Amino acid sequence: MAQFSGSLQITNGQWDKYSLLLWIEEKSYSVENNTSVVEWWVGIRSNTAYHSHYGITETYTVVINGSTVHNANHAPTVNAGQTVWVASGTTTVSHNADGSKSISASASFSCSDTFQYSPRTGSCSGSLKLTTIPRATTPSVDKPSLDCGSVIKFTGTSASSGFSHKLYYSWNGTEKLIASIDKGSTAVSYSYTIPTDWEKNMPNVTSAITTFILETLNGNTVIGRKSINATVKVRSGVLPIIGTQKLEDTNSISDAMSIYVQSQSRIKFTIPTSGNQGSTISSVSTKFDGQTYSGYTFTTQAIQSSGSLSYTITVTDSRGRTATKSGSVTVVAYSSPKLKNVSAKRANSSYAVDEINGTYALLHFWATFTSLSNKNGAHFQIKYRASGASSWANIETWDNKGYTFNQNYAAGNLFTSTSTTYEIAFGVKDSFMSDYSWQIVTVTPTYTLINFGKDGKSLTFFGQDGNSANTLTINGNLAINSVKENTSSTKLLVANGSSVMYRDWNKLIKTIKDAVDTLTSKVNNDVVHKYDSGWVDLKVLTNNGSHACYREKNGFCTVSINVWNGGAPIGPAKEYLFGTLPPSARPTKEITVAGTPKANTGYEIQLNVKTNGNVTIYNSSPSSTILHYGVSATFPV
Repeated sequence: MAQFSGSLQITNGQWDKYSLLLWIEEKSYSVENNTSVVEWWVGIRSNTAYHSHYGITETYTVVINGSTVHNANHAPTVNAGQTVWVASGTTTVSHNADGSKSISASASFSCSDTFQYSPRTGSCSGSLKLTTIPRATTPSVDKPSLDCGSVIKFTGTSASSGFSHKLYYSWNGTEKLIASIDKGSTAVSYSYTIPTDWEKNMPNVTSAITTFILETLNGNTVIGRKSINATVKVRSGVLPIIGTQKLEDTNSISDAMSIYVQSQSRIKFTIPTSGNQGSTISSVSTKFDGQTYSGYTFTTQAIQSSGSLSYTITVTDSRGRTATKSGSVTVVAYSSPKLKNVSAKRANSSYAVDEINGTYALLHFWATFTSLSNKNGAHFQIKYRASGASSWANIETWDNKGYTFNQNYAAGNLFTSTSTTYEIAFGVKDSFMSDYSWQIVTVTPTYTLINFGKDGKSLTFFGQDGNSANTLTINGNLAINSVKENTSSTKLLVANGSSVMYRDWNKLIKTIKDAVDTLTSKVNNDVVHKYDSGWVDLKVLTNNGSHACYREKNGFCTVSINVWNGGAPIGPAKEYLFGTLPPSARPTKEITVAGTPKANTGYEIQLNVKTNGNVTIYNSSPSSTILHYGVSATFPV
């Protein structure tokens, strides 16, 4: 309800003696018609105790919501201080589509009477907000967030039981009718299952927002639409798909054995994968044998481990979701054939070791193969030749006769020359090897010019040393300064029947040593000191009495270095490289032997024989260069 007033001007020009009144009120409204009935009253009021009038014609005009609802002449009797309602009525006003409405209202007055106190003209106006009429039904949902495949329930309260409804969804750019809900109740309710196919419209995300629209109708007229959003999610179980993986051994040999073999097999993985409900695969990775491989197909490196080896496949899709699959393969332990403890000795015809006169070959070997459940090949062969010969003669071949050979083997009368060096080759090969792996043993001549005893405490000229400690043996004549020893004589030194005695033992030893130091032979124009057969130079030293050489014999290697007169000077805190041993003469671990320079500086020298074959001497003195030194080492190979 609202009341408006405005001053009226009287004939003499005054405005405060009368007022024009307009009263309006909303009497009712219609939900179905979206209209309101507005009642109005128009009148005049005397504002003083002295002004009144009657019997004169006055025109009253009323305009509601832009429409003139009254325009008529009246002749009211208005006493002093009195309010008189001249006319009234009602009008129907249509509301906006959303049910809201505000109306304007105005009234105007005119009179032609010229009496000085008669009201002549004036107006008043105002506005009124009407009741907002309930229109479209507002929906609500029981689950603002839910998985595809789940049920969502819509509810709402209709403004009128005469209204019907339609429910729509807006998804993936399309609006589609879900259901029509008949009139008859103000309680609106409907349950709807979110289609799982909607997941295909979310290939790169795990959730999206959909809009549901509830449309309210009065008959065929749409009253309004209200919407509500909900988050729909890809089900947690919708993961990338890993098919049945295929594993192939790319090594044809182990593949033919139908086993995976350590250090030999390489497995080719082929992993079928696919996205799920519209997703695509973004990555595939597999962890196996300590390595991570990428891609749906790949080939591993040679398998390093054995036993039951597990692998895990991880697949990631465009939604960022992962799926894993695990499996295992059995890998059979394998190592390449091993050959050790090989030796070749001269023996007599009864195969008793005879390093002096033996011409028969007594061999020993230990060879092992990995059987791989008796599927692996095992081939063992022994050959020999005279050193330097262009071809080898076969002694024996064993093909698939077992997987372990550990024995002494009587090879026959092979070493027929006592002055020839012979080489015995032991070879092993299995299914994974294209050729034999050989280990060669050298058998030296029985005759040697100078031979040291194994313990380093004896020396023999012109033959093999008997290893009698503290013994010098000469199998022949010794001539010193034209004095000749007869080996059949009991005298030490004789010349023309006269005895010459050396009572100074050190002088005798020095004489022998000087003779040894001058024994040389030319090999390829290089001077090589030959104290015994089988010695090989590490470095050629031309200074008198200097040598740096090695010898392999009976499974051992001896390195001997003796330097005089600055043949290989070593500066302070320096390491001098003399040469590199061949693979067959190298130690399995580094050998270190300490020694003292022959001109004692108070510091040690150190002989180093390294596993890579390098032979060095280190001078530990911080300030002195050493010129004279000697040291040796013997070690198994």
